[in-house]
Amino acid sequence: MFNKLSNILQHAVEALAPDTPIHEDFVYHWKSVTNFYIENTDDKTPVTDCNIPSHLKQMVQLLLQEEEQRDAGDTGPCMEYLLQHKILETLYTLGKADCPPGMKQQVLVFFKHILGRVKQPLLPHINVHRPVAKLVQICGEVRAGPTETEEVQFLCTVCARLKREPHLIHFFLSNCGAGGNTIQPSQNAASASSSSAADHSQKTDTKNERNDLVDSLLNLSKSEDSRVAVKACEGLLLLVSMPYQAARATVEDTQLCPLLTSRLTSLFTSMPASLDPSDVESLTVKWGLDSHGYAYGDVGNFTGKRSVVSFLSWFDYCDTLIMEAHQSCGDYIARSISTNFFRTTLIGPIMQADEKAALTTTAILTKLLTMVRSKQLLREVIDFIIPPTPTDDDQVAGGEETKQVDNKLLLRLFERCDHISDEISIVTLRLFETLLSKSNQIPLQRLVIDYLRKRGYHAKNPGNIVVQAESEELEWDLEPGLDQQASRKSSMTEQLPLSGIQHNNDDWDDRKIALNTEL
Repeated sequence: MFNKLSNILQHAVEALAPDTPIHEDFVYHWKSVTNFYIENTDDKTPVTDCNIPSHLKQMVQLLLQEEEQRDAGDTGPCMEYLLQHKILETLYTLGKADCPPGMKQQVLVFFKHILGRVKQPLLPHINVHRPVAKLVQICGEVRAGPTETEEVQFLCTVCARLKREPHLIHFFLSNCGAGGNTIQPSQNAASASSSSAADHSQKTDTKNERNDLVDSLLNLSKSEDSRVAVKACEGLLLLVSMPYQAARATVEDTQLCPLLTSRLTSLFTSMPASLDPSDVESLTVKWGLDSHGYAYGDVGNFTGKRSVVSFLSWFDYCDTLIMEAHQSCGDYIARSISTNFFRTTLIGPIMQADEKAALTTTAILTKLLTMVRSKQLLREVIDFIIPPTPTDDDQVAGGEETKQVDNKLLLRLFERCDHISDEISIVTLRLFETLLSKSNQIPLQRLVIDYLRKRGYHAKNPGNIVVQAESEELEWDLEPGLDQQASRKSSMTEQLPLSGIQHNNDDWDDRKIALNTEL
């Protein structure tokens, strides 16, 4: 109560006092924040019971006011004071310690306003990008923490800033050296300048790089709060939609793809082993609309619905990520999902002899094929089901290795089209129907046109040929009734050439007699 009263009196005095220079006012508010830690000895006092939030808010307003009064690109005294006195570094330290309680939330809000509302470029300054990178690292550490909302808003603000300045993405990449130690970008630059061999080793081992933004956003995407999870996914979309070089540093040089596929695998394995295909087919799932709000007694509910919806939602998000990413990065993500999920996790249950597992997995695969929208991921799913057949040129160039096509899954699906279980046959035929209905000519080409072009329907030996060991002649085992027709046709063909030859000889004799007479 006393703090609130003092805050009101302070605002009254500021309103009645004459206007002071913006710089002096900015310094006053910052010193008021630091004096709190000097004068106050009670670490358990919440930050909302003191004047720190109002002072930080006033500092942001003064920075914005100063920027409006000056020309574009001109740094004013307030911004120079913030950079020279390392105010952001100090605030990061206070936020990490969360002293007083709730200080981390106030620091995140302050950083969000500085990066989101100040127009002049700030990230190139070392006293800005270094504390920002450190603050990014501590976001998402605590599961279901009280500052999840502020954390994801701050991270999305950083992503939006990098969208405008994509060349600064390297500030948030850190190398994991031997033993799991994290090396900051500034340390990387120092070591690279001191030794060319160290620089070469960093270039050859780019897979050890870690993007702190990606790690923090993926952690927050697992939040139980759907708004926080969706916001974190939007931040990742901003990162992968940057120009190629920046997006490549996010997609190919970090652990983004392994993290995406590992979560896809964990969600798939958490689903029930037996599901009704009609329940799976009736679901309509979008990653941004998954609120997990299932009412008890709903006619659409079934056992394991929440786990199925979570899996399908994450798959739809991966598909959206591929659509929004640069084409090369989208291809890379699609190949990673195909290799580490379809050909590693999904192939096992769908090839099993267990009818329940085969039925459920085939229904899930059909649903995924129905949902996919990106061209890259659709191509990978089609290649997974119907592997491409190498052409003659490929076989000559690649030798015998290219002739071996892993079409075990396709053959197994063909067998199940005429399965003893009608339910498995229907689900398998539904999969092929979905394949042919996609706006892609590859399934029709490989399943129908290539089959007709290669005359796969035509039997090379139209009968059962029996080889006689002694005479080495071919004897046809024809159907009953056909042997008599064949003998009649052979006798007719044998008579025709003889009569023709005889007529030709008679004509030649007549011509010789006529020629002798003339002579």
